[in-house]
Amino acid sequence: MQDDRATDTDVDHFFPHALKQACLGGAMDGIWNLVLACHACNRGVNGKFAKIPSMPLLERLHKRNEFLIASHHPLRETLIAQTGIDVISRVRFLNDFHNQAKSILIHCWHLRACERALF
Repeated sequence: MQDDRATDTDVDHFFPHALKQACLGGAMDGIWNLVLACHACNRGVNGKFAKIPSMPLLERLHKRNEFLIASHHPLRETLIAQTGIDVISRVRFLNDFHNQAKSILIHCWHLRACERALF
């Protein structure tokens, strides 16, 4: 019998939900900040919890968002509205958010790759 936890996928906040009370701007529950995560990375022993993702992970989030925008995915307009009208604005939005978040939560987290990254 297969262990269901091994195949569970969570929808996780890239920047931890704990930052919501800090009112950093940007909708914390917006699609720009939601990612798929395996159970172990999200809630496992070495999971992210309330840590700020590392810069390489921020770059992957940006790459994912840009892919969806360029592909004219139905989320395109929402991502643009939430993060900025052009690439420069979107990079600035993510970097500013990361810097503000890091000044509040301090600790960074970097994942151990479980699967091949798509972004």
